[in-house]
Amino acid sequence: MRHLFLILISCGAFISIAQNQSLDSLRIVSDSLREIEEVTITGSRIAQSKKNSVISVSTLDQKLFRAISATSISDALKFSPGIRMETNCQTCNYTQVRMNGLGGSYSQILINGRPLFSSLMGLYGLEQIPTTIVDRIEVVNGGGSVLYGSNAIAGTINIITKHPETNFIEVSDKVSIIPKGPVEQVIQVNGALVSKSKKSGFLFSGMNKIRDGYDRNGDGFTEIPRINSSLLGINAFQNIGKSIELHADFWILHEQRQGGQLWNGDPQQADQSEFRNQITSIGQFSGNWKSRNKKWNIQAYTGYQKTNRHHYTGLNHAEAWGKTNNVTLQSGLQFSYVQKIGSKSKSTLIGGVEHYYDAIQDEIRGYDYSIDQNITQVAGFLQDQFDLGEKWSFVAGVRTTKHSKVENLIVTPRAAVLFKPNGQWQFRLAYGNGFKAPQVFETDMHIAFANGGISQIRVDKDLKSEKSHAYSAQVNWSRRRKKMLYSSELTLFHTQLLHSFVLNEIPSPDPSKTLLLRTNGSNAEVSGLSESVRLRWDKYLQVDLNFTYQESLFTEAQQWSLEVEPIKAFLRTPNVYGSSTISIFPEGAWSGSVSCVYTGSMLVPHFAGAPELMQDEIVHTKSFWDLGIRAEHAIHIHQFEQTIRIGLGIQNVFDSYQSDFDTSKYRDSNFIYGPPKPRTVFVDLKWVIGGKH
Repeated sequence: MRHLFLILISCGAFISIAQNQSLDSLRIVSDSLREIEEVTITGSRIAQSKKNSVISVSTLDQKLFRAISATSISDALKFSPGIRMETNCQTCNYTQVRMNGLGGSYSQILINGRPLFSSLMGLYGLEQIPTTIVDRIEVVNGGGSVLYGSNAIAGTINIITKHPETNFIEVSDKVSIIPKGPVEQVIQVNGALVSKSKKSGFLFSGMNKIRDGYDRNGDGFTEIPRINSSLLGINAFQNIGKSIELHADFWILHEQRQGGQLWNGDPQQADQSEFRNQITSIGQFSGNWKSRNKKWNIQAYTGYQKTNRHHYTGLNHAEAWGKTNNVTLQSGLQFSYVQKIGSKSKSTLIGGVEHYYDAIQDEIRGYDYSIDQNITQVAGFLQDQFDLGEKWSFVAGVRTTKHSKVENLIVTPRAAVLFKPNGQWQFRLAYGNGFKAPQVFETDMHIAFANGGISQIRVDKDLKSEKSHAYSAQVNWSRRRKKMLYSSELTLFHTQLLHSFVLNEIPSPDPSKTLLLRTNGSNAEVSGLSESVRLRWDKYLQVDLNFTYQESLFTEAQQWSLEVEPIKAFLRTPNVYGSSTISIFPEGAWSGSVSCVYTGSMLVPHFAGAPELMQDEIVHTKSFWDLGIRAEHAIHIHQFEQTIRIGLGIQNVFDSYQSDFDTSKYRDSNFIYGPPKPRTVFVDLKWVIGGKH
């Protein structure tokens, strides 16, 4: 892998010299005058300016990735309003994204607008995808099932990869050190070749991440697993004439992670261990046609995701080897038609049909554990956006889905309105209906260690679909004064879940196993408000602040453990959380940033088994401040248009890390909360030739 990086670097340097093109100077263009004009696509599946999108969209871009030194999607998402990134296993550190207080399975994760991020990929995928291949991440909080399917109850996360525009090559290396802990190294390379006519080009990407295991409390078992992860990818496009665009993407990801005892040895020789060896490939192809009068746009697309995983999850040298195979296929046809009505109004009609297939086989013979699930969905959607002059816009849409796990057709409507009284204020109201089918494999199917043995999840044979109603109201205000930009966004949200999915402990015939049943609980409601504030002073200072307050309650108390009284509150869901970033002198030779993620107090389930705990309990955690600082110096070399960036920083400055981890092989591995890493010092280097960087 490292030899490949050197070859690509050499090729990029040769291309830069041989073509002798006049490349754009290497600088970050001040965007204070185009913040509000930013183009988004996730809200309505068509490109439109952010201020004209009836559905509110938040964007995370390369400026943020650089400020917080994010190397993966999971590093960046926690800085989006209403989002928390959560680590859920002390042994393997699988993660999930929580939007508006709902678990990971309620969020639809897209890659370039396609739902190829399966439930299995959701366990580790957000940590595996590097930010260097990403142009931006668009986030829609609130129901989006009309356009994107069943899982978009809490919201939609669209990972939009880079599109090659100019010739460039970029190499970066980040080295992170945990005091008295392991060294993590992430090497990444990206480059692009674009024809002189700008009608064709391709972008290649590579990444390698290595980290040893980390044992925080000295009991011989990891809190952070050993990882060796790599990615290779290519993104290509071809324009035919002025009306046809063809795009193709392909990535292959390989990761090996191991935690527990003897994390560098044979997992079965350990008293407790988790091991994952996983290869995932993702491919997409799309063709887009635009009419000459720009009224019609027709797009055909197809894509796939395939994962093969060899894994071990065992105690006391058990025969706990397993294998997983997962295939996801998606294809569709979409059209849009724009019709002007009078001199100031227009209608934008969007529609399409989609086919989705997901098959997963997951087996551990030693535990008599086997899942063989096949899901097929065929759906049609139609949405109309009516812009009445410059002040009013309305959206109404509906999606009809035939799901192989649901007997009847599923109809999910959506409605929204946008009012812009002037250039400073925007008011939005939105409603979305959604559903979750009673499928077997979900993010929470991870087999964990608890109660002195193995914890497994089973599915109620009578499990029925979960339905949702999501409401939101939003006020946006922005103002420019000379070199200053102010903006504020206040959102009120309310989501009602009918027949909500819950996990309840049930009696187990085997004392070495804890059984949890996914079943339908009572209805539930999540209500709250989210506030985002931005202040930008020309090219010298930018401050972003996100804050969320919410309450998440079941209408009836839920019995998650046989030893603890039922409760109405959602577990692992703080009422208060947020994030902030301060970027200083982002365009000078020197720049710096301060970032912070706040996690408020929450209720976390804790199963007995470890020496420290004799009976199940609910822990009321303390709040956490995860503060990071970073400074950077840029060296511009005008010959060959090169820039070298040298960054230095500290993550989790105050070492605000969980201090009450369980010990020994009988620990509750899901008893983990707070920041994902302790205090970490890092150095990052980036070398860029050409391009707009």
